[in-house]
Amino acid sequence: MLSGNVREGHLSIVSGDTRSLQHKYRYIWAASEPSLRRGDHKPDSIPLHGDRRWGLSLVLRVDGSVRDRLRTELAALASLRHAPHLVYSADHLHSTVRSLEGFQDEVPASQIEHYAAQLRRVARGLAPIEIEYAGLSGSAGGILACGYPSDSLISLRQRLLEDQLPLGALGVEPAYGTMIRDTAHVSLMIYRPPLLPETAIADYVSSRSERHFGTITVTSLSLVRYNPTLESVCLTELASIPL
Repeated sequence: MLSGNVREGHLSIVSGDTRSLQHKYRYIWAASEPSLRRGDHKPDSIPLHGDRRWGLSLVLRVDGSVRDRLRTELAALASLRHAPHLVYSADHLHSTVRSLEGFQDEVPASQIEHYAAQLRRVARGLAPIEIEYAGLSGSAGGILACGYPSDSLISLRQRLLEDQLPLGALGVEPAYGTMIRDTAHVSLMIYRPPLLPETAIADYVSSRSERHFGTITVTSLSLVRYNPTLESVCLTELASIPL
């Protein structure tokens, strides 16, 4: 049972999908926690050109007091890991709005211009976007902070998909090119080998399922490319588009 500071009736942002998102975050943690404790989780491989994941993406940056609170979680996770799992820098914390292209060694300027123009076009008249972050969870690939978006983020995602469907990806097809995301989570840690039992991390995440991190109001979105290596994962910002 969630405590009052995370229960749906006490979230300041309650969209039509709040309850289903709470169930989803709980479900993915229940499904992945045992593997983390046993040490048989399956880390993702570092992408190469042509891979469908980790490519050009539209994201919203997490900043202000929410970033400051999540910085504490990053430090705790880093101190508890046995394997060299990748922990994000606080400056690179984000929620993905939409995956636009698969992984490319170089992102052409034409793609940056195309997607920036698309965002400016479809975001006209959009209501302000807010994200409330509450509780830690985890998936098969890593640890995350749960995010609950206002309905305007769902509207933006729908507009982006509908606008892009006739053309498709310009380069490498992304893994989720025809899917509309419902989550607005923030990745905090990405698993890396060797596979070792991570009981301390599992205990910590379970103990933080009711932690409230605050709300952000989104004033701009960023086109970014990921730069994951064996030692770190960071974002390179290619364009920032005001909302």
